[in-house]
Amino acid sequence: MLKPAVLFVGLCSLALVGPSVAPAAQHGGIDITGDWDVDIEHKRRRCRWQGQVRLDQTGTKLTGSGEAAAPPAQRFCPFLKGAVEGSVDGPRVKFGFATGGLGTGEFEGALLSGGRRLEGTWTARTAAGTWRAERVE
Repeated sequence: MLKPAVLFVGLCSLALVGPSVAPAAQHGGIDITGDWDVDIEHKRRRCRWQGQVRLDQTGTKLTGSGEAAAPPAQRFCPFLKGAVEGSVDGPRVKFGFATGGLGTGEFEGALLSGGRRLEGTWTARTAAGTWRAERVE
């Protein structure tokens, strides 16, 4: 079970600010600050959460918050909500996301499609899965 704690990406939140894909000179990459629609899967438990994450990047430091919910038919898949804290290294992202019952999920992934998409894998205690995020425009 997932419980609120500290998170990507985005994965698994919210404040609307226009997307930014301008080069970030301070770290030589693309700034991923902005709002992202997220899709998080836990295939073994057949859970799929969708929601939004707000990411803020300062240099290589990544912070933010997010939330995601499973469809009502997946009632055994709890609501996810928490803080994001991690880092950006070129196109690679790594962050912790407070996910609730599973503890803090560790998300890793890569920035793709010219800075418009993030995707990767996550683990939390005995759970694992995949995630992806699309920049909100």
